[in-house]
Amino acid sequence: MITELQYLIISLIMSVFHLDTLVVGQFMFHRPIVVGWIVGLLIGIPQYGVLIGCIFEIICLSLIPVGIKVPPDVTASTICSVVSYKLCNGCIFLSLFMGVIMGIIYKQIDLLARSLNSMVINWVDNAKDDVVISRINLLIVYGILSTYFRTVLFYLLVFPILSFVIQFITKFDLRQMVSFELAYVLPAIGIGIGLAYFAEK
Repeated sequence: MITELQYLIISLIMSVFHLDTLVVGQFMFHRPIVVGWIVGLLIGIPQYGVLIGCIFEIICLSLIPVGIKVPPDVTASTICSVVSYKLCNGCIFLSLFMGVIMGIIYKQIDLLARSLNSMVINWVDNAKDDVVISRINLLIVYGILSTYFRTVLFYLLVFPILSFVIQFITKFDLRQMVSFELAYVLPAIGIGIGLAYFAEK
């Protein structure tokens, strides 16, 4: 069980890590193995947070955003997967599935926000020479704050939806699914990603 306060804390803290992707620096704090452990620590399952983070790190090997290829946001996927794992009482297949879907949704929202931000560039292009620097600085602050609060709002909306969907799904017996996924699905994912990665090389 995850409380509303924990949802709020996760949203406020993990949105800071999203800034590490493209907004402020790139210190690799946004990597799945890092955010997975931190989210797991916040909800009392750090070991499973590391496990899910490692799975997404492996998946990321073949998801390099080149050209028109737009992979899901792995930071959002990891965070939502760890939360889903706690909500569904250990069904890792379901948690990974929900995480990937949320990562795709977050990436599409992020791309939409970037396209809208591109229209603000005219505000700088039309500025006089003596105010260009100040407007650029304001745009930097705007980019940081808008990304942070947009991410906070995303998680505050998504977590209750995840809770509702998972409560509905877990009414069914998932014990056979858990044993099946541990025996077959996870090794198959690892082998498939590894083969795809080396095939592209």
